[in-house]
Amino acid sequence: MVISNKELLEISTQIERDGRLFYLELSKHVDDPTVNEFLQVMAREEALHEVQFKEMLEKKGDQVYGWEDHQGLRDMMEKEFKTDIFPPIEEIMEHVTKVKGIEKALDFAVEAETVAGEFYGLLIDMCNNIEVKTLLVLLQKAEHDHLERIQLLRKEFLKKSPESK
Repeated sequence: MVISNKELLEISTQIERDGRLFYLELSKHVDDPTVNEFLQVMAREEALHEVQFKEMLEKKGDQVYGWEDHQGLRDMMEKEFKTDIFPPIEEIMEHVTKVKGIEKALDFAVEAETVAGEFYGLLIDMCNNIEVKTLLVLLQKAEHDHLERIQLLRKEFLKKSPESK
């Protein structure tokens, strides 16, 4: 089954737009101004990634880039993107303490950033257009950077949190 630009755009939009909303909502539950600003920066970067991916697909048009008929990508799309990659923050926060909710939200963010990086990595592996491959490498690197920053934030948060000790 051919993977359309529309499907890829929907998934990228799901990843990046949901990530933006997730980080903005999470920032409302964090009292530390540095962490709050960090989450808002993450949200802005997710919005930028959405625009970059959309522009890439608009330029692609009907050109074949190598991923259009790849079963591995289709399988990942079916497995990972049928549900929300980032759950609603309010759903997390209403069932646990504030600290545990933030910890759980950061766990979800780690998983989501990992999946996003894998998604872009699959596209890179299949892509036969050097310009597009370069953009995808940059997007994957940005997702990897997000993952590292979220892991560091989670580690620091757990160190400071009395509930996590």
